Amino acid sequence: MIQRVRVRVLLLAVVLAAASGIAYQLIARIPRAEARASLGPLLAAAGMFVAVVLVGWIVTATMRRSLYELTAHTRDIVRDTNRRVPPIDAPADDEVRQLAEWVNFLAEDATRSHQGLARERVLLAAVAEGLTQGVIAVDADHKIELLNDAARKMLHVSSSPIGEPLIEFVRVPEVFDLIDSEEAASAEVELSGGTRALIRLARKWGGEGRVLLLEDVTTVRRLENVRRDFVANVSHELRTPVAVIRANAETLRAGAKDDPVMAPKLIEGLHRNAERLARILADLLDLSRLDAGQYRLEATTVPVRALTEQSLTAVEPQVAQRAVEIALAIPDHLAVKADPKALDQILINLIDNAVKYTRHAGHVWIEARPDLDHVRIEIRDDGPGIAAKHRERVFERFYRADPSRSREAGGTGLGLSIVKHLVESMDGEVGVEPNLPQGTIFWLRLPRAT
Repeated sequence: MIQRVRVRVLLLAVVLAAASGIAYQLIARIPRAEARASLGPLLAAAGMFVAVVLVGWIVTATMRRSLYELTAHTRDIVRDTNRRVPPIDAPADDEVRQLAEWVNFLAEDATRSHQGLARERVLLAAVAEGLTQGVIAVDADHKIELLNDAARKMLHVSSSPIGEPLIEFVRVPEVFDLIDSEEAASAEVELSGGTRALIRLARKWGGEGRVLLLEDVTTVRRLENVRRDFVANVSHELRTPVAVIRANAETLRAGAKDDPVMAPKLIEGLHRNAERLARILADLLDLSRLDAGQYRLEATTVPVRALTEQSLTAVEPQVAQRAVEIALAIPDHLAVKADPKALDQILINLIDNAVKYTRHAGHVWIEARPDLDHVRIEIRDDGPGIAAKHRERVFERFYRADPSRSREAGGTGLGLSIVKHLVESMDGEVGVEPNLPQGTIFWLRLPRAT
């Protein structure tokens, strides 16, 4: 810019010199010497004033124009950091050129910073979305700044609630007490939908912001409850036969073995309860093998009617004892894709249950029919049925809708749990529903053999 000012001032000096020469020639032509003497200084002063005004105007106009152009380019760069100030044709020491170069340097630095922030934002989002733990970041006003996919699932949020108040999605006072806490703390709370979450205050960020980590402990707590109930139920189930065996053995040792009336009864009690212990242990072993994935199943084409008739032979004594009438309605050609031994065990359990819990001289119906690409097998009875509050839990281990009747019938409380495991291991489904007007229907669906 200074160079351009110098050129313009030099041109102005040439113009003024020419004008001065012309003025002196005009003054020299004035006839009177006194007039010439008075006009000379006045003309010189006027020329000097004009020269100063013109030089100031040129310098100001040149600088203003250059700064205006630089301002316009800078404004464009602020709006789009990818733009730059065009190169200025001026010497390296020109002030405006140096200022333009620094503006370009700042623009390039801002671009690098923006790109770095964008990469960090993408990396942070990828890490947060890849975590199995939920991550929630809130600002000082409890507005959501970050919510990863795991947290969305726990809170049952389908949209992106960035900028929304957290209280719109979490209405648990303990969470906000945790956010407002000044120390690292944690709390286990129940969220909407029954999800139990362990929430930890990770750290502060951005002054008053908070980062919360959420861990879904619903399954862990449910398994803890199942384990606790399982241990309690096993202890309770084993206590009775062990107590009977111990009492009978002590009575026999005390001299009852020589009593011709008592000895056979005590020995029979020993045998009956030992058999009960053996059944409980066998069922527990089957369950442990199923849980550990050690129960090997080999799916083959199994004719449903033939296998059902085979399973019925195993429960013939119970059927005869209770005078139960069994009706079989299964097409000969119907077949399923299943493990024969597992399906035999399933049918024996379900038919045996139906025979035990129906009324004396009652009826049991066994039916099977195609159901799309599956086969539905039903075992129905006309017994007292199962109350609605018990139906959802009958497949739990040791769960009994009527404990007194179940023990009298000799059940271990594990049969239906084994049935559920085996059916699901063969890609099937099992359930229970009422048999109107009276009784119960246990049903299972297995893949149909093609």
